[in-house]
Amino acid sequence: MPHAHTLEKISTNVRFSAARWLAPELAAAAAERLFLTPPRPRYAAQSALDLIDARSSFIEHKGRAIATWRWGEADAPAVLLAHGWGGNAAQLRGFVYPLLSAGYRVIAYDQPAHGVSGGRLTGLPDFADVFTELAWHHGGVKAVIGHSLGAAAAALAHARGLPLESVVLFSPPADIVGYSRRFARWHWIPEGIRRSMQTAIEERYGVTWDELDAARLAPRLSARALVVHDRDDQIVPWTQGARVASLWPNARLLSTDGLGHGRILANEGVARAAADFIAGRSQVASPARPAVPHPAPLY
Repeated sequence: MPHAHTLEKISTNVRFSAARWLAPELAAAAAERLFLTPPRPRYAAQSALDLIDARSSFIEHKGRAIATWRWGEADAPAVLLAHGWGGNAAQLRGFVYPLLSAGYRVIAYDQPAHGVSGGRLTGLPDFADVFTELAWHHGGVKAVIGHSLGAAAAALAHARGLPLESVVLFSPPADIVGYSRRFARWHWIPEGIRRSMQTAIEERYGVTWDELDAARLAPRLSARALVVHDRDDQIVPWTQGARVASLWPNARLLSTDGLGHGRILANEGVARAAADFIAGRSQVASPARPAVPHPAPLY
């Protein structure tokens, strides 16, 4: 017997397939809402209990309560932990103690419309705005560890002027248009409706998707960067992270095997590598691109 989630997906896809002929404008609006609606875990409050040793609080952002958790001394330099689409702050718990041991204050939070934070719709520009708001609210933020869309949001916030000394990006996507096309294929959304969906989302946030591409952001990225990506990632392909690392000036690329998209966050060795990089104790051996002048001279 098919799983309930599979039946729901088939039902949604059939509706999109029919609506593209009967009501394309309604189909585009429905696609926009679906694209901006993260999956809500059934046990968000239970996940928050994994952070019970932290000092918890909420900040308000555009009328939504954003849940935050803090560890460490108030005057220590801070590291923000930014989870990805469909995730929650507890996923990044494994980075807390390596960072505390290195002398940092650590701040984790649930993205808007995720975990126990408020909201229903959200997207990459929204993630970046919340990231910036939290950094200014808490002060002293020197670095970030971001996963997936949270990593892309941190890069966007930094490119827009938020000062950061170092960033560690786990499984970062490089191309939101490519992601939206995979999303459209998954839900049987024709390209014309996908383009209408993209236009609606651009109007909602006042930014074109071209402006969010890693290649467009790269010239404004000055922080030291470590990109960590697993070769077996089935959600965001390894090639995406490799592209981010190759575009980011002076970035390093650390590739793993067998950890996938989510398990990579629970690996102790990876957590130590991230903390060491932020603390300046390790530059990671593998540069993302050759150490030659950019652009490279002709020979």
